[in-house]
Amino acid sequence: MQITALARRLLNLVFALSSGGAALTRPRLERRLGVPTVALNQAISELGRLGLLDAQRLRLTFPGLALAVASGARSTAEPRALGAKSPSAIAPRTPIALFSQREAPRAVA
Repeated sequence: MQITALARRLLNLVFALSSGGAALTRPRLERRLGVPTVALNQAISELGRLGLLDAQRLRLTFPGLALAVASGARSTAEPRALGAKSPSAIAPRTPIALFSQREAPRAVA
């Protein structure tokens, strides 16, 4: 699948802005890419024709998401904090002991 350089930049930008929670508008994409409206529309229609972008909603499809990640797109979103939980609090717990420490283990049917 051949994708123009502008379409690839657009794919990566849509991924980055979407993951950051930013609103996607055509004027914003034009400013961020530094291209005129005609060039942006051509890139959007190219990605839409290839099934990588929903052109009306400016959202990546699953194949578009996969291609963006595979081509090295980076998210602008901050990782979500786990709250006040320490790493030991979210570590898997050991199973319940069936026998006391003093008792020798035995087979259980």
